[in-house]
Amino acid sequence: MTSILIVDDHPIVRQGLRSLLSNYPEFDVVGEAAAVDEGLAAFRRHRPDVSLVDIRLGSGSGLDLVDSILEEEPGARVVVVSSFDDDEYVTRSLRAGALGYVLKVDSPSVLVTAIETVAAGQRALSPRVTAHLVEQLMGEASSPEPDLDQVELRMLSMLSRGMSNGQIAEELYMSDTTVKRRLRVVFGKLGVSKRAEAVGAAARRGLI
Repeated sequence: MTSILIVDDHPIVRQGLRSLLSNYPEFDVVGEAAAVDEGLAAFRRHRPDVSLVDIRLGSGSGLDLVDSILEEEPGARVVVVSSFDDDEYVTRSLRAGALGYVLKVDSPSVLVTAIETVAAGQRALSPRVTAHLVEQLMGEASSPEPDLDQVELRMLSMLSRGMSNGQIAEELYMSDTTVKRRLRVVFGKLGVSKRAEAVGAAARRGLI
């Protein structure tokens, strides 16, 4: 039997997941939590085979919880269950050590399969996420590598750390206006229009 911990800040989501998984005798939901600290405490108490973790929790980021769980037990198996199919979230989740990434709009069978796959120590991604990543990679494969200078690479690294334009300006001794202009140039080179898209594109290309 696979023991499961559910961490989500919405009671209705936790109840829905518990109800769904109760239909499968091979699964045993051993605990629930709504926040990062509660989730870590529940993990320590129950030592579940698989932890289902939402990215956005009321007390912080689910990715912080993933980090803490993996630090506590390097072999822990985590599936991120999220509303976001953004490349940045997927990439950050996998880099944090999650083995699975499932969307809340996916069918129940996708989640069940993901739990079974991750419990066996293998990766599992939502078909929607996989398709999106393939589209992105195919698009990037057909386009030339962006010609970014050292300052632009530093700016991308700062974006990946969540720094604001003002913080970047202070770090690089630039005005806010110059930072905005340089970022527009970087976005153009990467073929994106948003900060999160730029970070995702840079991560996939190994630039950060």
